Amino acid sequence: MSTIAENVEAIRADIREVSQASGRSDLPRLVGVTKTRSLEDVRALILAGVDHLAENRWESWHERLLAFPGNLWPSIFWHFIGPIQGRALKRFYRPLFCIESLDNLSHGTALSRLALESGAPQSVLLEVNVCRAPGRTGVLPENLFPEIEALAALPGLRLEGLMVMGPIPGDAKSPSSSEVFGEGNALFQEARRLIPSMGTLSMGMSEDYREAIRWGSTEVRIGRSLFEGMLR
Repeated sequence: MSTIAENVEAIRADIREVSQASGRSDLPRLVGVTKTRSLEDVRALILAGVDHLAENRWESWHERLLAFPGNLWPSIFWHFIGPIQGRALKRFYRPLFCIESLDNLSHGTALSRLALESGAPQSVLLEVNVCRAPGRTGVLPENLFPEIEALAALPGLRLEGLMVMGPIPGDAKSPSSSEVFGEGNALFQEARRLIPSMGTLSMGMSEDYREAIRWGSTEVRIGRSLFEGMLR
């Protein structure tokens, strides 16, 4: 079985290869998703050079923050990628590198207030439910641009871009990865006409990051493949 360090090296090499084959001169940022993983595994991931890490529950992120405090681990950049959940947000919020799963104006308003209280601006991505899956969070594409304009006006927040989830694995009714990420890219390009400073398009996970890179993703969120080996 491969080590975490070997998995990181293999994923980075694959990202470079897919990016070059797609005619890209840039490389997407690699964000390691650490949810449910042990502290030993997270430490191994950090030591292997992955400095952008993501959690999907506020309680879990708070535990990671205590285990890897910023004064001892200053090079770690934390992302939040799960449901916002108002009560947990209010209890556990601290400024972090980016909250990628902002999904409505109500949560944006709450985040704006917390960011102002903290004295530090909070970077966010607006999650878009391109698949239109009923059980998923995220703004529907047809509601995206009014939401962008409203969120961009909130003090204390920096709207940096969009986050898109891939299709639901095994769901025959779900659109293909190419369709989802293609639409995600088109929405992102249109959003940048409204806010030219938006530079992040977060798309792609262990099972579909290659297709996301081909469609212009600037950030991939990978968990399983970093800890258990690449999916073929």
